[in-house]
Amino acid sequence: MTRVTILNAILALALGSCASAARNATEDALRSLPCPDPMDIYPCVCTVEEDHKMDMDCSLVESEDQLARIFSSDIPFTKFRRLVIMNNRQLKALRSEDLGVASFETIFIEGGILEEVLAQALSNSYSSATYIDLKDNRVSEFPFQELPLFTSLRSLKLSMNWLSDFPALQSSVLQHIELDQNSFNSIPADGFTSLMNVETISFSNNHLQMILPGTFSDLPFLRELHLDHNRLSQIPQGAIAGFKGGLLNLKENSLKVLEEEIFRPFVQGGTTVALNGNPLSCGCDIAWLVVNGAFMDLISEGTTCSDGEFLSDLDPAIFQDLC
Repeated sequence: MTRVTILNAILALALGSCASAARNATEDALRSLPCPDPMDIYPCVCTVEEDHKMDMDCSLVESEDQLARIFSSDIPFTKFRRLVIMNNRQLKALRSEDLGVASFETIFIEGGILEEVLAQALSNSYSSATYIDLKDNRVSEFPFQELPLFTSLRSLKLSMNWLSDFPALQSSVLQHIELDQNSFNSIPADGFTSLMNVETISFSNNHLQMILPGTFSDLPFLRELHLDHNRLSQIPQGAIAGFKGGLLNLKENSLKVLEEEIFRPFVQGGTTVALNGNPLSCGCDIAWLVVNGAFMDLISEGTTCSDGEFLSDLDPAIFQDLC
């Protein structure tokens, strides 16, 4: 073997070692521990923060089976901070084993065509999930019966979906629930009574025509109730009781009168009442309100009578003299 051949062999060996080292360095750079190997979870992307909290973005996933394959791959560390699936037009169902053994603190699946969240699909997040947001999908099935098992869940958002039958809601920890813009036309009297720590209920843009007495009367921490953009023509006595402070949103309904026995306790307790977009008759039924400046300050700005006159422009003297 000539000296040139030997030198070439040594050079090739050195270059091969360098290439191997470079390849290993590249692979190490691609995988940011504790995230899994990016090739194993593609097209999902895992990112990690300085505190070693991992986020998994699976917005580009192409099917339920692909999602299941990804989460059944080698995932050394299974406790994630966040799952994100945004604007995905492929995923229609979240099945019981699609997320493998991974757990999440927050779950965002928004702006897609998700139709079903099946039983136990989120079972590994029973103790970890604090926030579940499934807004703007086509969800008609969700395992509401599992809510008591979510021991850390503070917020559940299911607005802009296809839910039609009011679910059984039971949780000792849930504080915020959003069911806006579904297809509900009624709420059972005990619909929310098992959410003993709820602070915010949002039920806007449904087809609600009436509220039964007791529906919102035993929720001691309730501070915001959004019933705007429904078809309510009256609020029965006892339907919303014990509400002090916060906001009662009744915008864009069909209310004509503001009965003193119903509405006075709200403003007397410091609750702001939003009434814009209701055909208020502005007769003697609101005399109790118009003559009290402190109460009027708690009626939403821009509230008008059915003829378009602002409540704030009404002359209290007329109501004092004629009512």
